[in-house]
Amino acid sequence: MPEGDTIYRAATVLRRALAGRVVTGFDVVAPKITLAASQRRIVGGTVKSVESNGKHLMITFKTDGEDVVLHTHMRMTGMWHVYRPGERWWFKPSDARVVITTDEYVAPCQTPPVVELMTARELALHPVVPELGPDVIADGFDVVEALRRLQAAPERDIATALLDQRTVSGIGNEIKNETLFLSRVWPWTRVADLDDDSLRHVLDVARDLLRRNREGGPRRTRFALDRRQLVWVQERTGKPCYECGAPIAWGNHPGEFRRSYYCPGCQRQVERSVLSPLG
Repeated sequence: MPEGDTIYRAATVLRRALAGRVVTGFDVVAPKITLAASQRRIVGGTVKSVESNGKHLMITFKTDGEDVVLHTHMRMTGMWHVYRPGERWWFKPSDARVVITTDEYVAPCQTPPVVELMTARELALHPVVPELGPDVIADGFDVVEALRRLQAAPERDIATALLDQRTVSGIGNEIKNETLFLSRVWPWTRVADLDDDSLRHVLDVARDLLRRNREGGPRRTRFALDRRQLVWVQERTGKPCYECGAPIAWGNHPGEFRRSYYCPGCQRQVERSVLSPLG
């Protein structure tokens, strides 16, 4: 599923293909579009930039007036593709909600749940994007600000905090689970019960995993000789931990539908939690 590494990689590929090129075709299906953006002509303009921020991807077009930004969010289903003109697509064209065409490349976006078009100034007023936390995978990741945002809600459990994109951006459920295992932190540990060094270590591990996976291929968090062993705990319920042999378990969090997978031997509970794991 798309996490920060997937979107970072998509932005890199799109940037190499599109940045600086003249847009010869631009088709969108059922976008959320502002009045100001609708009055700007994208075809004939150029692709000014392609940037990712966590799980969000922004393509900026230089138009006949103010720059226009295309914002997409993949959630669980979306995917960007890049083809040469005339090349056969890997999916049904009817599943494309965005198609950007230049002389050299065609970039369709397959079934993205979120497609928004707005001016650059309007992006600053977006209900989500300006509130995003520091992007963990970014070269300029602000760990001090990330720590501040984590510690601003000390009663939250660490697993829930890491998934909040307003706190830190780019960490999804798989990276969260693998990070907490490698950090030996029980997922229901309160943020308040982790000191600065422990929180910094958690962020360092998440950042390392995301950056290791930004070049492509199947996501890996366990770099063993047996390449079939891609992960430590994610969706390995009942299977033995590679470190201690304990069966991998899972549990839920209040108000969060995504499960935490963990090793009860390696990630020991340090205090009684309001919610006990179910697995």
